[in-house]
Amino acid sequence: MIVVTEPEFKEWRQHRVTVAFIKALFNDREVLKEMLLAGTEDDSEIRGRATAIQLILTMDYEGLMESVKENRE
Repeated sequence: MIVVTEPEFKEWRQHRVTVAFIKALFNDREVLKEMLLAGTEDDSEIRGRATAIQLILTMDYEGLMESVKENRE
């Protein structure tokens, strides 16, 4: 099992590479919203991508550990 401590998670969230990655994801999510509003491409694919991005952006320490635990079982 992968063990990550809460301080490690907080350090990772504040790392400049992580901050840049999260900013890029926010920007991508905005583009996807615009695509949905414009009706370009397949809505289900865009919604799936936006949902995946949202899950990453809102992941907290407890959610990460729960996901790791579920995937282990």
